[in-house]
Formats: sequence, structure tokens, C-alpha cells
Amino acid sequence: MVLPSSLRPGARRAPRLASVVAIATGAALIAGCSSSDSERRTPAPTLTWSSCNDPVAADPALQCATLTVPLDYTKPKGATIDLALIRHPATSARTGALLTNPGGPGGSGFDLVAQTASDMRERLDLDGFDIVGFDPRGVDRSGGLRCFTDAQMDAVLYLDRTPDTPEERAELKRFDEAITTACTDKYGDTLKHYSTANTARDIDAIRAALGDKTISYFGISYGTYLGALYATMFPDRVRAMVLDSGYEPGGETTEQQLLTQLVGFERAFDNWAAWCEREPGDCPFHTTGVAAAWDALERRLDANPVTHTDGRAANQSVLWTATVASLYSRELWPVLGRALADVQGGDATVLFLLADGYNGRREDGTFTTLHQSNSVIDCASGFRNRPPADLGAFARQIATESPRFGRAWRIEDLTPPCDPSTASVTLPPLSYRGTAPIMVIGGANDPATPLRWSEELVAALGRDARLVTYTGEGHGFALVSTCVGEQVSALLTTLVKPASGTQCEPDRPAERPQWWASVTSPAGVSDGTPAPEALRGLLGLPTSMFAEVRTTEEAAPTAADAFDRILAAEGFEVQQDRTPDGLTRATEYRKGSQVVRLLVASPSDLAAPDLQPVAEVVGASKTLLLFLFTGS
Repeated sequence: MVLPSSLRPGARRAPRLASVVAIATGAALIAGCSSSDSERRTPAPTLTWSSCNDPVAADPALQCATLTVPLDYTKPKGATIDLALIRHPATSARTGALLTNPGGPGGSGFDLVAQTASDMRERLDLDGFDIVGFDPRGVDRSGGLRCFTDAQMDAVLYLDRTPDTPEERAELKRFDEAITTACTDKYGDTLKHYSTANTARDIDAIRAALGDKTISYFGISYGTYLGALYATMFPDRVRAMVLDSGYEPGGETTEQQLLTQLVGFERAFDNWAAWCEREPGDCPFHTTGVAAAWDALERRLDANPVTHTDGRAANQSVLWTATVASLYSRELWPVLGRALADVQGGDATVLFLLADGYNGRREDGTFTTLHQSNSVIDCASGFRNRPPADLGAFARQIATESPRFGRAWRIEDLTPPCDPSTASVTLPPLSYRGTAPIMVIGGANDPATPLRWSEELVAALGRDARLVTYTGEGHGFALVSTCVGEQVSALLTTLVKPASGTQCEPDRPAERPQWWASVTSPAGVSDGTPAPEALRGLLGLPTSMFAEVRTTEEAAPTAADAFDRILAAEGFEVQQDRTPDGLTRATEYRKGSQVVRLLVASPSDLAAPDLQPVAEVVGASKTLLLFLFTGS
């Protein structure tokens, strides 16, 4: 999807515990062309898979490979790009490959598979698939575009976008001048090759290198447009396709695209604010007028930013970004409430956790290429190289229709800094002529890609496309809703399309397993309580998973060993037991269809900077035992 710089999507950076949940325990967190386009290329080599040497790929089942593709497909013997691939191999008879893309543009498909493949496999019944991810050209490990240094990114990331002083105006002016030339100065007219169309050609090169005649595909957000374009360009190469949170910009003006999303976030904010007023137990920012309190906090941070522990200023730009990041996921609503209450009290830790994750800033101050590759791909694909006809009039329209998030916009933002080599690029029409089934998932309350775009995407893809509507909140639904997940599984595994008009309601909150109520804590360990909503949000736990917290002042290994004995007495066997980086232990127990997962974090584990928000919720002075339940 395409969003203004203040509303741009990014991969959410959660605490390390959330990564362990996702990896170790299985919880969530362009012109059309014919097949002859690929036939002119040199055949792709066979991929050589090996163990991954990457800190994100902690699961030993993961395998990595590199595929070399042309920078310019009209010059197959010219300059090249190495694409970084990762797969979670099929665990039963192989059906084929499922290629994935998380959106952006600029999101890392490598990270998506590294962090969620085991969850996807378990929840969507994908045992027969190699689940494959890749960093698209110009993204992170695949020749990631870096027009600015990390220090330069830090200097401009949260500039005051409503300048009140000559100094603030001068800072913005310097940034505007730098951003218009930085990428062109470094990469020249090669920037035109980082288009969505070329990424679609890369997908076909990956398919060929995998040795498959057809490919299954799962894309989210902008990844739905990428998938739809692949289906348009290579209709006979598609086996099945799931497009989650559809994005269809074709035939729209820049004004329509931007206002659609800005208004979507305004509505999502209103829904969050109403929830916060209704749920004081889950929203620490609770008051009788949450929206007005947020506005007051925005004005306060503009005038007097809160200094973070690393010296950075939490101003209103950080507030905007953290708020938008939280509106992508219903599970993050309580985390936003926590962040706002904390920064009111002078602590910006959780606010920066949300904002930095959205912007691809790591804890050590380094950045993914999300911000920089996003702009380049936008321009090369033809998304944003058509500025509004009347800049002043459109700026006033934004202020009227998006009074809260529109404040982040200036006239300068309406003329994106595209390289001249991409100035003539236009979006091609989508038109699928194949017969493989395609499912588009649209959210009735999706702020980033409102339902209208999913409906238009289905219409563009024709009679073999079906729409499934999710009636809840958020963005990206296949791993959030059990109902949606069942539709996705059926399409991918059996090629059965959903019935026309299919709607899915949000899951009911999972209940504590009845048998667990009889399990007493060992001496020195607290009784179990349901995990607080803020903790569930930090970890990205789906509604369909019950989570319970127990704490102790006993040594972490002692408490973990005690529960080994308790669960063994209940007939459970240890299926996996390991020590993830930064945590004391992660253990999975099984008895038939019942699964219990236990994460153990000591006080020293929780003292790590990226676990501070978790420590704040559960109490940093105690060992945390987090139990996760799936199965009856």
C-alpha cells in the first residue's frame, strides 16, 4: 500500500519475547506482458539451500538460498541483483511452494517467513508446502537501497512536521533538499529498475528456480497488488493465490489514494478511542474524552517533548507514528493505551517501541531499508509520481477530511521526490486471464487498505476471484481470524474457493482449558491469571489462544523444572525444550491434541532494553512464566 511518510506501514518491531513466541511457540505476531517476457530470459539456476546464517532465522528447520536475477530484464547479461530467499520446508508430501510477501512496499519477506512460518503451517494446515520468503529487490538483504546513513535517518525520522520556530523550519528545509537528491546521487537512473513489475518478474524467476510449473502465493497489503500483477503478467503460472487486505490503486488519482487511507486511519482512531473509554481495565489512557486527551498530549509533546533514555525526543511526530502503528492491529490497542499513559508520566519507552518498529529502526540504532526502499519502489512503480493538480486546495481538503493525521502533511509532501527516469511510469491495469482460484480478504474496518480496494481488486481479477470480508478491526487477517484462516487453508490445500458473500466475524476470546483449573502452582509460584491485554498486544497473541501468567521469586530454572514434573503427572510429554537468545527457557508439551507452551524469563532477562515494556506489565523483579494453550 502507499501511505504518506507519517503513515507508512512497516514491520512491527516487538520485544524479543514476541519473537520467541512467533518462532519457538507458534503464536502470531507493471505494464502487462505475456509469457514471452520470461522466455527471453536466461533460465534461472537451481537453488542451493543450506542452513541460515542470519540472527532472525533462529528456527533450525529454516533454510536459506540466493538467486541472482537481472537488474534490467531487457538486458539479461547485464548488471544483476542477488535475492535473499528463505524457506520452511514441507513437513509431509510436497504439494509445492507457497511464496509470500508482507507488503510495504519495502517489507522483508525473509523476516516474515523467519518469524511466522511455523505459525502459518500449523494454523493454516500447510504441511505440504515449502513456505518461501524473499527480500524483494532493493530491500534489506537483496541489494537494500540505502540513500542515507543510519545517523542521517535518526536525525530526520521524527522531525517536527509542524514547525513553530525558524530553527525547526530550517531543519525541515534541509531535509526536503536532501531527500530530493540523495537516492539519485547514489544510484542514478538504475532506480527505475526497482519496480513492482520487475519484482513480479523476480517471482517468476524464483518459481523457475524452485523447479515448479506453477506457484501458490500469499501476499498482504501492497503484497496483494504485487500478487495481482504477477497473475496479470503470468496467468498460467498461478496455482492458487491469497491476497490479504487488498490494495488496488488502478484508475485512482493521487488525491483519492491518499484521502482513502487518511480517512481510514481517522475512523480507526475513533474506534480505538471509543474502546478505550469503554474498557478502563485494558486501556491505561482511559478518560471520559480519550480523543480530546490525545489531542492535548499531542500539543504538549509538540511544545515540550519527553526525553527518552537514549536521549531522543518523543515529540508529536513520534506520537503520530506510534498511534498509526497501533491502529494496524486490534491486539495493539491496549499497548497504545499503555504507551500514552506512560509518556504522560515522562516515560517514552513503549511509545518509541511502537514508532521505531513501524519505521524499521532497530534497538541498536540501525535501520532496515524500509523507509528508503519504500519511496524508490513507489516511484519506480508509478504509485506516487503524479502530484495533485492543485496542491493548495488538496492540502486544505486533507485538513478538512483528516483533521488529526492530516496535520502531519505539508504541501512539500505532495510532490514526492521521484527520480526523473521514473517520471513517465504509469500503473498498468490488472486483468487476470487464468483459471486458478484467487481469494481476496477485505477488512470492513481496515484503516490502511479500506474494504473498497478489496472489492475493486476482486472486480479487476475477474470471475475466478472471490472476496471474503472480515468484520473486525485491523489490517491483515489470515492469522488473526479462525474463520478467515479456514477459508485460506481450503483454498491453498484443496483449491476450493469461498462462497460468494462470505463474511467472517472476529474470534471469541479463548477460554481457560477446564483441565488446567485443577493444576496448582508449586510452592513459591503465584496462581495463574489471564495475561493482561497489554501483554497480549506486545506479543501479538491471537484471540484464539489462551494465555496465562504466573510469577515467582524462585530461580527461573527451579520453577520451570517444577512445572515439568506437574505436566508429566498430567500425561504431557516434552516435545521441544530449548534456551532462546535472551530467555531462560521455551518448552512445548503435548498430550494428544492438547498443547501447552511455556516461556520462562528471569528478572535479568526482563531487564534487557527491548523487554522493558513486558517487565513493566508483569513486574521486573520476578521470574515470568507465560503459559500458552492451543487445543481443547
